[in-house]
Amino acid sequence: MIPIRYTKEQFEKLAGQQHWGSPVDYVEENANKYPDKTALVDSKSRLTFLDVKQKSDRLAIRLLEMGLKHDDRFVVQLPNVVEWIIVHTALKKAGLIGLYTMLYLRHKEIEHASKQMEAVGHIIMGRFRDFDYFAMTQEIAPKLPYLKHIFAVGDDVAEGAVSISDMMNRPLDRRYPPDYLDSKKVRWGEIYQLRVTSGTTGMPKLVECALTHSSLENTIKQRYEVTHEDVFAALAPLAGGPSGVHCRGFGIAQREGCTVVMLERFDVEEAVKLIERERATIATGVPTMLAMMSALPNLADYDLSSLRAFEVAGAALPYSVAKEFEEKVGCKVINRLGGVDIGFGATSSITDPPQVRWGSVGKPIPDIMLKLLDEDGGEVPNGEVGEIAYAKKRGSDRSYYRDLEMTLARETQGLARTGDLGKFDEDGNLYIVGRRKDVIIRGGQNIFPAEIESMLITHPAVVNVAIVGMPDKVMGEKACAFVICRPDCTLTFDEMTLFLLGKQVAKYKLPERLEIVDSFPYSGDGQKVMKRKLVEEVITKLKAEGVIY
Repeated sequence: MIPIRYTKEQFEKLAGQQHWGSPVDYVEENANKYPDKTALVDSKSRLTFLDVKQKSDRLAIRLLEMGLKHDDRFVVQLPNVVEWIIVHTALKKAGLIGLYTMLYLRHKEIEHASKQMEAVGHIIMGRFRDFDYFAMTQEIAPKLPYLKHIFAVGDDVAEGAVSISDMMNRPLDRRYPPDYLDSKKVRWGEIYQLRVTSGTTGMPKLVECALTHSSLENTIKQRYEVTHEDVFAALAPLAGGPSGVHCRGFGIAQREGCTVVMLERFDVEEAVKLIERERATIATGVPTMLAMMSALPNLADYDLSSLRAFEVAGAALPYSVAKEFEEKVGCKVINRLGGVDIGFGATSSITDPPQVRWGSVGKPIPDIMLKLLDEDGGEVPNGEVGEIAYAKKRGSDRSYYRDLEMTLARETQGLARTGDLGKFDEDGNLYIVGRRKDVIIRGGQNIFPAEIESMLITHPAVVNVAIVGMPDKVMGEKACAFVICRPDCTLTFDEMTLFLLGKQVAKYKLPERLEIVDSFPYSGDGQKVMKRKLVEEVITKLKAEGVIY
């Protein structure tokens, strides 16, 4: 399947020009170079690179034996287990396309996605963490006319499902030559997987991801100083976020032949145990994980000396969170920019000074054209705030599934607008200041929530903070601060105001209401605060107080 942005003629012309580079099969390379080296580790399995090749070959061929055709599509809903990588690799080898979804999605979202992509199969963990995914699939199956197969990972496979373990563990007979899958696999430039957005504003959208060359691996190798000896700890879901970029079947860990150790579901105690036990050197996760690990009362009891870098993405990284983690653990925190419907855009470096690594997302990767645009699509001067927009220089590989209108609607002069606002410093490092939709316009003056959040979170009483807009009859909007305090700590409105004034904040940017809360509403993936829910909450309170009607 070719990306929706190309006609068949355009695609074939670009393919002939090697527009997307030359294909590389890292699974094959690693099996030949490091057959006995540990490749994948989860709580139950430990596989070598040769194991990964053999199991993915078997699974790919057995899927084809079932009569599946090139470009047939699957919903894949699995935790971080070794089978995730094997399924991902096998589908690509067989010329099939997987939609890799987060575990929190349920009947409504899975039914919507499966219908939209006309999925012929679902690949699930029958039961995981007290939820029955097989039962859910059976319940929505009558509404899915294209669904023909249900595959299950694990030992406990319910009647009516096909065992992935059986398919990948049974040896193949001799009629298949070593190059049998060469003519079946996804072609360079074709769609090899679908991703699903986090769906914070409605039903998740499906995103086409094409198999293309990228300078990403070279950039990560240099900026993170990755070597063959590194051990990557995938603490975030492989289906989305930073762990997926580096640790699954097509990333820096595979290119360099690194070991990947996986946490099926994040638990802070299990995370530090995994890092200690497997001597992980690079961890990948979201900022919340840093905060939770730093807050562990017995953190000093664990030997985390092997960890030299922790890369975070998926949500804003509070400066104080990165600083505290580095001081307690001793490894470098690396921040980066990316998104499901955009891809990897920029990253800081392990050699950058702390203020750059903690405060910015670093510099764009060489393969990316990144600009900051004003409302009219013009590029803003250096040092000023603009909307982040970027594209791969070799041609964008991200489109909305079979929706050319939506794909092109977000683009300006070939650049995909992200909705994020940022500014460059004099050295070319990009600083995120917030979301365009979150900007608070107070009497015609712009307040960027991320700017105030990054200051207020450094207050010793504050664990987390979210700044949102609230309606005002005179100014149009004002800022409201939602704050989670540390245990046994409090924060008053006057204390907050004096603290921010001490940071030399312009008075018009000061929050004019303070709400102390126990928790924030998060998107299903637990990475983003759902600020619209906070806005609804403060509006309800303002109405109850008679301030607005």
